[in-house]
Amino acid sequence: MADDGGILSQEEIDLLTKSLLGGDGEAAAAPVAAPTPVENTAEAARSFFKIICEQASSVVTTVLSRAVDFQLQWLVAGENSVIPDELTSQSLRMDVNVKKDVVGKMSFAMSKQEVATLSDLMLMGSGHTDYNEDHKDAICEIINQITGSCITVMDSQLHLSMEFEQVVVSDFSGKNDFSGGAVATVLVKIEEFPDQKILIILDDGLLSGIRAKTASKSASIGADTSLASLGLSSSPSIPMAGGGFAAGGVPVSAPPSFAPGQSAGVFGSTGNKALDLLMDIELPIVIELGRAQMSLKRILELGPGAIVEMDRLAGEPVDILINGKVVARGEVVVVDENFGVRIKELVSPEERLKLLR
Repeated sequence: MADDGGILSQEEIDLLTKSLLGGDGEAAAAPVAAPTPVENTAEAARSFFKIICEQASSVVTTVLSRAVDFQLQWLVAGENSVIPDELTSQSLRMDVNVKKDVVGKMSFAMSKQEVATLSDLMLMGSGHTDYNEDHKDAICEIINQITGSCITVMDSQLHLSMEFEQVVVSDFSGKNDFSGGAVATVLVKIEEFPDQKILIILDDGLLSGIRAKTASKSASIGADTSLASLGLSSSPSIPMAGGGFAAGGVPVSAPPSFAPGQSAGVFGSTGNKALDLLMDIELPIVIELGRAQMSLKRILELGPGAIVEMDRLAGEPVDILINGKVVARGEVVVVDENFGVRIKELVSPEERLKLLR
């Protein structure tokens, strides 16, 4: 008991300490309420979807050379997902199989018009075009780049070693036929274009694997809670961005959008270290004036003053090849006594699509 001055004696302090510490002096584990399965599932899915949206924003901004933002709006763990109106008809579903630490399937569902916009902008078009079958190749390339950029981030942030296979495209029924797993509604904001909604879907196998892999991380958080009951802390508290989740899904706070005209790393950092490593890679640029086919005999007969006739007329645009692929055409100019080429036109979207195959 405390003395008249209200100060505890050393003996009383020792008795109180023993009630909080085990016999060997270690902190006794305080009971911690286990999160509900829905909370566990939602938290695991939220972290995964957040990385997907962040990397998609960075990659697509770089690919399209304009500000693009993928904002996570709504997350449902279970079968209560809501299909946005723009996806109820004329939509595509892009499936990506995932393997290694976790095994399952991730899917993207978006309207064909959104596919046409992204694909046409990627091919340096205006973005105002109708959907056609050739756009499937371009959207597959975009999805492959997004999943590829997520590999390093998933490993460093979620400790998940993942491999993403190539995208498989099919028609989306526009019906709520998801069973289990998690479905996120994502708002896609493209500079100078109306906002569109897409779905990102994790099947039950993939979500279960992610939840199992993140269980150890949740356990360490529980240990920190036990230490907090003693007024201790194992590490500084870091606030977590984004909103919470409840059964049936709730809105998610959106990340800040790009300011008008902001390039978000188009000519600087992309926000992804793995992608940044590629930015300084040099590619050979070749200017092709023309071509000619000659027999070996005629080649051996060439000498000073001989003229080789090309298959191109004087004044025709010359081809600009990057890494062996024709990307543009232009005219020869002289800049400070050096030859140069002024770009007059880019190759058509149809030609660039063929180069992707």
